[in-house]
Amino acid sequence: MEPTLSSNSIRNKKNYVLLITFVFLFHLNINAQNESSPWQFFIGINAVDTFPTGISGSGDLFEEFLNFDHWNVTPYPSVLGVKKYIDAGFSFGTRLSVNKITAYGDQIASDNYYNVDGVISYNLRNIIKSKSFMPFLEIGGGYAIFDDQGAGYFNLGFGIEYWLGENKKTGIILESLYKNTGETYGVKHFQHMLGVAFLFHTDSDFDGILDKDDRCPEIPGLAIFDGCPDTDGDGVQDNEDDCPEITGLALLNGCPDTDGDGIRDSEDECPEIKGLLEFNGCPDRDGDGIRDSDDKCPEVFGLIENDGCPKMTEQVKDRLKEIEQLILFETNKDTLTKESLISLDEVYLILIQYPNIKVEIEGHTDGIGELDYNQTLSEKRAAAVLRYLSEKGIPVSRLKSASYGETRPIRSNQTSEGRRYNRRVQFNLDQ
Repeated sequence: MEPTLSSNSIRNKKNYVLLITFVFLFHLNINAQNESSPWQFFIGINAVDTFPTGISGSGDLFEEFLNFDHWNVTPYPSVLGVKKYIDAGFSFGTRLSVNKITAYGDQIASDNYYNVDGVISYNLRNIIKSKSFMPFLEIGGGYAIFDDQGAGYFNLGFGIEYWLGENKKTGIILESLYKNTGETYGVKHFQHMLGVAFLFHTDSDFDGILDKDDRCPEIPGLAIFDGCPDTDGDGVQDNEDDCPEITGLALLNGCPDTDGDGIRDSEDECPEIKGLLEFNGCPDRDGDGIRDSDDKCPEVFGLIENDGCPKMTEQVKDRLKEIEQLILFETNKDTLTKESLISLDEVYLILIQYPNIKVEIEGHTDGIGELDYNQTLSEKRAAAVLRYLSEKGIPVSRLKSASYGETRPIRSNQTSEGRRYNRRVQFNLDQ
């Protein structure tokens, strides 16, 4: 393990010159990158283990990895490090460590250990979505001296950061590094580190915007809002958003308008139906000045004094009286004539225009036949008219029937023409 004195003496001087030069240049480079960027300062202890490295005379790679008897541990603070966050989870830094080597595996020794590393770390916190528990990977290079034997190393490691408190500015870090030298006289080894880290940064919320430029420095936000958040993603920053957790419209200070009537849902009494401001967002489909919820005829223009429904004029009532005379039936049947169907279509159109009016349909017969038979026949005739209007689209709730058989003739049953008019229906209106 130990080189000759003559070669060691020369190499020892070169090693310390390289070590000091490396630290100076690397530290100068770190400070020059961005003075206002976030920094992490680390202090702790380290352990060096040369056994599970797969070299001759030691164990296979990772063999007895946790055999603490092979660990060279320095009990006092023996590691100092600093890292600067770059972007997207990557940090760049440097680290110095010292140790006392008392054993190379099972061989007793008494050597001093000095090490300097340049590191690139990748933090996995964005993957596991944790603000406290943060695993990280590390690669880099360094230079280590075992007593008077120095060599350059390639480092590969894994560690865990656990950040404490609400502000997450103090943490505990545990890390293990495998250090493989590319030089024939170097000593492959593992170095384990445990310590405390402190954050010195000017981006308290880790949103990539420095506190001096961040209007919301304690809450992660967006660059377009100078560091303030937009929780619902509606383009209105939270501190100006009246509804910060519900996607809304900029014109309504970030509040939603589901029906698109220009009235925010929280103030809209009919938030899912497009309405008018004067009715607090509720509609007036027929434009009669009465909101639909108060309008008994919401689809037909009506009168305020008639609860939004139109009043049937005397002319229309007279026309219904005329139609009554045209709705006729075949003798001894409840079958409507073709002419009657045309007349009933006109009745349907009238009822559509006056949706608040209810109709009682009276059925009548002529005087031919038995009284009971005519009563039943009048019931069937009234039902036939009701059924026809209902099938056309008039709600059954607006229709009812009554039957009077031969008891209410309007013409003489002694003539065929008179009997023809007695086989009829009449409409009684209720509005």
